[in-house]
Amino acid sequence: MEWMEQRIKELKEKIKVMYKSATNIAELINLVDTIQHLGVGYHFVNETDDALSYLQNIKLDNEDLQHVAVGFRLLRQHGFNVSSDVFCKFKDSDGNFDENLCKDARGLLSLYNAGYLAYPGETILDDAISFARGHLGSKINDMDLPLKTQVLRALKTPLHRMVPRVEAMFFIEEYMKEKTRNDTLLNLAMVDYNFAQLIHLEELKDLSLWWKDLHMLDNLTCARDRLLENYFWVLGIFFEPQNSRARKILTKYWTILTVVDDMYDVYGTYEECKILTDAFQRWDENAVDDLPIILRDFYQKFVSTINEFQDEVEPSEKYRVSYLIQEIQKLVVCYQQELEWCAKGQVPNFNERKKPAIDGNAGAIVVCILLLGFDEVISEEAINWFMSLPDVVMASMEICRYNDEAASYEREMNAGQGPTSIACFMMEHNLKKDEAAIQFEYFTDESWKKMNKAFLCPTNAPVKLLNWVANYARVCSRENLLGFTYSSKLKEPITSLLLKPFSLKN
Repeated sequence: MEWMEQRIKELKEKIKVMYKSATNIAELINLVDTIQHLGVGYHFVNETDDALSYLQNIKLDNEDLQHVAVGFRLLRQHGFNVSSDVFCKFKDSDGNFDENLCKDARGLLSLYNAGYLAYPGETILDDAISFARGHLGSKINDMDLPLKTQVLRALKTPLHRMVPRVEAMFFIEEYMKEKTRNDTLLNLAMVDYNFAQLIHLEELKDLSLWWKDLHMLDNLTCARDRLLENYFWVLGIFFEPQNSRARKILTKYWTILTVVDDMYDVYGTYEECKILTDAFQRWDENAVDDLPIILRDFYQKFVSTINEFQDEVEPSEKYRVSYLIQEIQKLVVCYQQELEWCAKGQVPNFNERKKPAIDGNAGAIVVCILLLGFDEVISEEAINWFMSLPDVVMASMEICRYNDEAASYEREMNAGQGPTSIACFMMEHNLKKDEAAIQFEYFTDESWKKMNKAFLCPTNAPVKLLNWVANYARVCSRENLLGFTYSSKLKEPITSLLLKPFSLKN
């Protein structure tokens, strides 16, 4: 690790020179994009901001489709205001994208990925996605590697919605095969990836020992044991080595919250959960006499674990734990509301049903990811802004809930705990499951557009925190959520991320 740290330092200095020596716009765009793709962008935040500020102040009109699209995507991803009108020059006299563009496979892929940075109502980018997707799909068999692999992955999950750490893992392997690769960039990416992986394994060891010693599931054998899956999710939000505290706290929180979720969703009766909800409102690990015997040990360990987070943060940050406790209390009230509908045989409309699922989770996610995970000074103004649940937070939460509804529909309906949000939507609009699933995909797309737009809104909140919120939406893909329910589906990606380093030459 000492060798890797020194090697990273040396390579970073060489790459910083590349930013200054880029001779044209296309070269600068390629450099920034490759660094982001390789997962080492966090080393060059200032250099990247300077480069994008420069790009924002010039016109991309003289660049080809690939570089206009990549430049557009990078600017919007980093919160710079750039108009989608930059793509008008690629349309024909009828207002359609020029069919001659289909000859440029890399340009089409770049256009396709840029389309997913749309704001609400930007039909030109909706058209761009449809145009590029159709031509990419028809030409996939004629493409060479690694472009073919990249196109297949993007058609499944657009680049803007990919989990950064997972994208880096794939792209490093593919970049090795590029004839025009920059070996300095490649070497940094591989060393940095392996360095972070070693830190991740050490964290996972510590977390595994903590979970084993906690014995939370001793009397709740039916609840899901999801420590490893939760850590995988957390890596998707912040994988950078310096965010170790954030990963540990969030993994612990999500792992014990999974048990709470199972109690309310599947295993607890209405009466048991009502008593449990009341106990959470008191928040006293010693006041357990009213709880059923089987829940007393679980409740005490949950409360004490959250209280112990105060020992994991700086003295000046201890107040942040009280925010989390308040949000947990709100969350279980939302859980109880869902159980009450079921117990009384009530079927709420779709908007009533989705509100507790979204609002209840949003506050707790904000506190745990942002306030407890963030180990820097954060202003009271920024805290209040996040706690008001602005569009960027709510859009991220909506994406999670819409995808979760599709992934967990069968499990929760089979548990007999009342209609889910998607079931309410089906009944309200007289739709079949497949038809409702299509509509939920539309809801998800619209929430992504809302979040893209929210990145433009001026705020004193650190940009890093906004990126964490976006990454939360990325890890909440339907595939990952389905894997959380049926964990064997996550075995391959978890194994790849944690147990397969890149081969390095000392």
